[in-house]
Amino acid sequence: MGPGETIAMVAIAGVAVGVLITIGTTLHKWIDYKRHRADLELQARGAASSDRGEAYHELLEERVRVLERIVTDRGQDVALEIEALRGRVALPAGAHETEMDQ
Repeated sequence: MGPGETIAMVAIAGVAVGVLITIGTTLHKWIDYKRHRADLELQARGAASSDRGEAYHELLEERVRVLERIVTDRGQDVALEIEALRGRVALPAGAHETEMDQ
């Protein structure tokens, strides 16, 4: 093998190394792009989920407030009505819901 062939082999090896570096760099940037995009999607889903969770939490708080108001305003009558609805205890004869509010 002469000096010309050696120079040609070194040139080919240099070009091959350059091509491999270019491919590697491009692949690395593409993977970073995909990872960043996936992170943004997860953040967006998390924000949407958090908003739904907050709305549900507020709804539950409002329902608890209503239940507390019912229980504190009507006291023992509520227990009788619940049992009557379950069919376990009959309401006193002639007793209606309006009478029980008093």
